[in-house]
Amino acid sequence: MTVVTSSSRWKPARLFAAVLVLGAACFWAGRLSVSSPANRVGSPAPDQAVGAPVRPDTSASRPAAVATVGIQRGNASSGWDEQQWQALLAQPGTVARNAALAAMLEKLAAMDPDRAMAMAKAEGNLKLRDSLLQAALHGWARSSPTNAANWALVLTDPSAREAALTSVFAGAQAVDPDAAVRVCQLACQQDPGNAVGYGSRLIDALCAAGNFDAAARLAGQGDGATQRSIWMAEAYSKWAELQPEPAAAAAAAITDADQRNEALHGVVGGWAMADPAGLASFLSQQPSGGDRGLMLGQALQSWVGQDPVAAANWINDHTSEFGPDLDQGVESVATLNTIKPDLAVGWAQSIDDDQLRSTALTDILRNWVLADFSAARNFFETTKDLQPADRQQIAEIIAGINGQTAAQ
Repeated sequence: MTVVTSSSRWKPARLFAAVLVLGAACFWAGRLSVSSPANRVGSPAPDQAVGAPVRPDTSASRPAAVATVGIQRGNASSGWDEQQWQALLAQPGTVARNAALAAMLEKLAAMDPDRAMAMAKAEGNLKLRDSLLQAALHGWARSSPTNAANWALVLTDPSAREAALTSVFAGAQAVDPDAAVRVCQLACQQDPGNAVGYGSRLIDALCAAGNFDAAARLAGQGDGATQRSIWMAEAYSKWAELQPEPAAAAAAAITDADQRNEALHGVVGGWAMADPAGLASFLSQQPSGGDRGLMLGQALQSWVGQDPVAAANWINDHTSEFGPDLDQGVESVATLNTIKPDLAVGWAQSIDDDQLRSTALTDILRNWVLADFSAARNFFETTKDLQPADRQQIAEIIAGINGQTAAQ
């Protein structure tokens, strides 16, 4: 803009041009004074590369960077107050104060992860430092899960790396479970040696948040039979601990026979701990054969530990519904080391199958003679339920103990 002295006279054309210049300047000044949310300081776009003032030692070989996986960011800027942070730091250390610091740093990390991670690393108390790092990773993953996962993957200590990725998965799934699954899958590709652990940690986070369907989908996509089997057991057991019937229905609906069996075993593991009576009733409605006897054994083992009388009464009332499968379930209970021998033989004697009953009694007697020789020998001498080969085996054990006693 041209400065004009008071003695100058404006011509109309010059006046018009000056107005245009002034208007344009005001327009652009207004535009520049308000930045877009994506360009504000401390608010990197999701999964863009960010600077790292504090990073772990990366001189050793490392996995390749995880490919970008987008995730929608929420209102990341809420909850951060610099004065409140400084005031908390000035207070004596307490559990409540440290939790408040972690909560604040998590929110800062969602909008400025570099600063949040640097602040966490600057903490002198090692225990608090780790807590703040995990909180920062949790918050970072809510806005940029790929970047947070890449930071974790270059950690050289395996336990620290898994702990960091656990925080990343927990933060990512809180915003977008499907994006968290994709990040986990890509991390598993870059570090296949620890893939089973990574998937299990994400499954735990998904189930803790009630995202059971996402956990089950991840489990079914495991790379190889071993990985998939472990993930299926983890996902469906966690699901069954909280929602046994929906978990069982989802498992039964799986069309692949192997995956269905893996899922059902997972359901049984979780359901047996939460409601063994309900599990036993569920199994009574399943087709006979296969692994039903083994699964019933899991249910009964848990049930006997909680209420042996109720479990025994249930068996007496449902014998006709199970047939041979019930024998297998009862045998698994009878041979538990936690059951007293006099009770164990009672369970074993209720088995219908002659050979299975003899096998169970042999297992019981093998330990019983060492714990209470006199009582075990008396039972052995009076029982009619041992097959000849099993009887001979126990007789030799008793003879050996008698010989040792005589020699002393």
